[in-house]
Formats: sequence, structure tokens, C-alpha cells
Amino acid sequence: MRGYKGLLRDTTRSTLVIFLNRMKMVLILASISSTCAAQSAGFIIGGQVTFPNGSPAQRVLVTLSTRAGLSRQTFTNDQGRFEFTDIPGGVFTVLATSPADPLQKSELVEKETPSRVMTDHVYVNLVLREGDPGKQPKPGVITVEDADQRVPKEARKAFRQGLKLKDSNDLDKALQSFSQALTLYPGYLRALVERGDIYIAQRQLEQAAAEFDRALKINGRDGAALRGLGYCRLENREFAEAVDLFEKSISAEPNKPNTLLLLGIANLELDRRESARQALQKALSFNGEPVPRAHVYLANLYAREHKYLQAAEELQKYIDTNPLSPEATELRQVETKWRALASAP
Repeated sequence: MRGYKGLLRDTTRSTLVIFLNRMKMVLILASISSTCAAQSAGFIIGGQVTFPNGSPAQRVLVTLSTRAGLSRQTFTNDQGRFEFTDIPGGVFTVLATSPADPLQKSELVEKETPSRVMTDHVYVNLVLREGDPGKQPKPGVITVEDADQRVPKEARKAFRQGLKLKDSNDLDKALQSFSQALTLYPGYLRALVERGDIYIAQRQLEQAAAEFDRALKINGRDGAALRGLGYCRLENREFAEAVDLFEKSISAEPNKPNTLLLLGIANLELDRRESARQALQKALSFNGEPVPRAHVYLANLYAREHKYLQAAEELQKYIDTNPLSPEATELRQVETKWRALASAP
């Protein structure tokens, strides 16, 4: 990646720059293309339960159910947070109830697992309120993307078929299904994002950007569309605009580690070192949501500051999590050279 070459001495320059150029091309595409391996792992559904005043609801029971019949329960922690792992894609509902007070419950929120642009995580916020025990909770209104009741049945059918084809990596047929869904319902935001997702995987960035832009005209705060358009800008080296889009995406969908990774990369390209450091370190702070490639970019930040020991340690962390990576041998060589530079008088 341009901008990194001046970071290294001649003994380290070529190996890492070649690696980073390759990494720039494949960094997020593995997530974007939604491979079968990722699908088999399922989604992580997480979020936070709060009271109306914003304080966290501790030790509250959260129940997740899917249309396929799966049912899971867990309790919130001291921060009101909860998480379910290995949840299959599709429509699911989440409900929070207080074991101590049956009248306290959240609305029954129904969502559908979204596009896999950059992530397999879904974030849901719930508010615990005093309810009427004789009244059935109504579905929560989340965003425009979840308003499937407005989408014609045939459009939804085509969309779901597109998701299945995409998950099996049949991108051309998936693209046809999403296009069919959009023909039937031109305002189908999720189909626009999914089609943009596929265009990115096919390296058709101009078409992808157009899809995300259309989606944002429908809902300007859609996190996946903001992230997708930001990625297109990043690939086109429009770094300042990419930063703005990633920051808006994070505002719409907090705690998305892959968006933070992208934000860190864009800031690093602009030599905004402290902003890059904060984003990359935060991307690495999520338990159960690893983005190990952030170690590589954090390593380069340290190398830019001539902190070669810290840079080498970041590379080691990446190698430890990906020992069979095709780049592991090259990175070990760079790590060794950086350690030599760190110990040089």
C-alpha cells in the first residue's frame, strides 16, 4: 500500500510492502463474499438491554427464537450486554424480561440477519419498560431495512433465494435473485446492500458504490451501506471520505470491529496516527469478535514511529492467530528484521 514504503529501512521494505499490497486486496473480501465456512459458523447476535433512562439492565433474561424453531436464553452482564453465538441466518426475535418483575419487559423485536458486508455480527438494543401483562408485545421498529411487511411476498422470496445462493458462493445467480427482488420492489434496501456486496466481491467497485448510494438515499443511517460505500472509497484511495463514512457507520452501528479496522486503515493512510491507533486498538478489544489483521496495521503504525519492538510484537500476535497463513513465512522474516532493528545500538 502506498504510504508504507517510507516506514521501513531497506532490509524490511520489500517483503512487507508486497504483503500489504496483497492484504489490501483481500483484507475484507473474505468477509464480504460470505464463504461457506463463515456461514457454517453462523451469526453472533449481541446487544444491550437498558432502562428508559439509559442505565444498563443487569441480570435480565434475554430470549432469542428463530423461525426454524431454535430457542436460546441468556442473562445480561453488569453492563446490560448479552450475546448469542452460532445463530443460523434468517428471521429471529429477541425479548428481554425481568425475572424479578414480570411486568418489566422489552418489546418483542423481530429482525432478519443482515448483509454479511464486513461482518457476521448483529447488534440489537432493547429497552426494558413496565408493560401491560394482558397486551401482546408488538414487533419493534428497528430501521427501514427491517420493515419487511412493506416488501411484497415475491420480492422477499427472491431476496431469500439470493441469500442462499450467495452463501453457497454462487454469486452470479445470487446477483440475479437480488436484481429480481429489486425489480419487484425497487426500494428494497437490503437487496441493494446485498447487490453492492456482490459487486465488491467481483471487484466492480463503481457498481457497488452506486448500490450503496441508492441504499443511503432510502436510509442515510444504514450502517452496512455506509460501511460498504466507505470500503469503495478506501479502495479508490479517497481516504478522507472513507473516514467520514466509516465514522457514520460506527455511529449507526456501534461496536463493529471490522468497521473500526477499516477506519484505522483509512486514518493510517492519511497519517492520522493517533486516530488510527485508537481505532485499531478498539477493533482488537472485542472478546469473541477477532479482527487479527488489525495487528498488521498496528505493527506498521509502530514501524512508522520507529518503535520496532512493538511492531514486531504486533506481527507476532497476528502470526500466532494465523500460523498457517500463506503470508506467515514472510511475516516471520519481517518480524525477525524488526527485532534486529530494535536491538541495534
